[in-house]
Amino acid sequence: MKTTFYIARRYFFSRKSKSIINITSAISVLGIFVSTAAMIIVLSGFNGIESLVKELYSHFDPDITFSPKMGKSYHKDEVDFDAIKSMKEVEYVYPVIEEITMLKHDEQYIFATMKGVGEEFFKSGLLSHSIYDGQGIIDDYNTMILGYGVQGKLQVAANDMYDNKVKVYGLLRTEKASKNNQDAFKTQVGYVRGVFSVNPEFDNQYVLVSLDFAKELLEYEDDYSKFEVKLKDGVDEFEAKEKILQLTGNAFIGKTRYELNEIIFKTNETEKWMVFLILGFIMIISTFNIIASLSMLILDKQKDIKTLISLGASEIMIKRIFILEGLMINFIGAILGGLVGFVVCWGQINYHFVEMENSVTDYWPVIVKWQDIVMIFTTVVVIGLLSSYIPVNYLVKRHFSQMFKRS
Repeated sequence: MKTTFYIARRYFFSRKSKSIINITSAISVLGIFVSTAAMIIVLSGFNGIESLVKELYSHFDPDITFSPKMGKSYHKDEVDFDAIKSMKEVEYVYPVIEEITMLKHDEQYIFATMKGVGEEFFKSGLLSHSIYDGQGIIDDYNTMILGYGVQGKLQVAANDMYDNKVKVYGLLRTEKASKNNQDAFKTQVGYVRGVFSVNPEFDNQYVLVSLDFAKELLEYEDDYSKFEVKLKDGVDEFEAKEKILQLTGNAFIGKTRYELNEIIFKTNETEKWMVFLILGFIMIISTFNIIASLSMLILDKQKDIKTLISLGASEIMIKRIFILEGLMINFIGAILGGLVGFVVCWGQINYHFVEMENSVTDYWPVIVKWQDIVMIFTTVVVIGLLSSYIPVNYLVKRHFSQMFKRS
């Protein structure tokens, strides 16, 4: 094995600098180099975006949300909140009233989703890092926190005693609502105490009010729309969801944060693997240069091969020499590409030279995962072995099979 490696290394590093074989090999190394570096950089960029999306949704969506299977609401006695709260996996559990309402400030009218929450919603820390202006807690019956987009559409100020009043119109559930359209809505006045900014989806849609305010407006009395659960750190969301569903008699549908936003997460994951496949295909195309380089090298070194055969070299040994030659091209390109990919990612993580203007973050997030690195280098090894073994096996058998038989 030492002999074959020595000969392969000598062929790789001792060629004439102007030979066509040398140029082809350099192009092969460059192709593997660019593909490997691009894979590391692009996949790490997708990892960063995925992490950013998870972080953004974790500022508003709870770990698990439970909604009734039948109808839009449930009675408070249908859920044993004390039993759920006593579970070792649960940190907070709280009821929620959620309904589409109409908001009015001066002459501005918009539709928004009103979410009525209690103290435990704020104790869970969901909005603790997302308050854009004013207060981050509802401290009175008729105070409210608006999404940044909702505030902009209404043109209302937070904590301005002369310009923070918002009328909220809620559709009643009583029978008279279907008989007389004028009586279908109930109106209450709320006062803006704060503005949150999570991401455009929530900022343009939600207004947070107290649970009592929502009950009074919609005449829910002892009913709620759903309940939300914040889990303790390290708890498996799916296992906890199943345990809670058993406590509720399976009368509810439970969805984790991932399941609530499944399309977004799956789209990001699909895009990541599509890019990986495209870059992998480019890497495969670049290996045609390796095949060409090895083919020309075998033809160029026919005299050397014949000499080695006459000295007793076996067919396996001859094949190993040129397969190692192909692997050297792959490994050198992969190592150099890997180093450059790491350096670029490290620079972005520490110095943020790729910025994202007018976005939820100032710079493009990057996360390097060891699983991606293993997958990338495994791909390089597999492609390298195939691109080396197939042409070498064919050419050696075609040009030197008779010599091996005579020897």
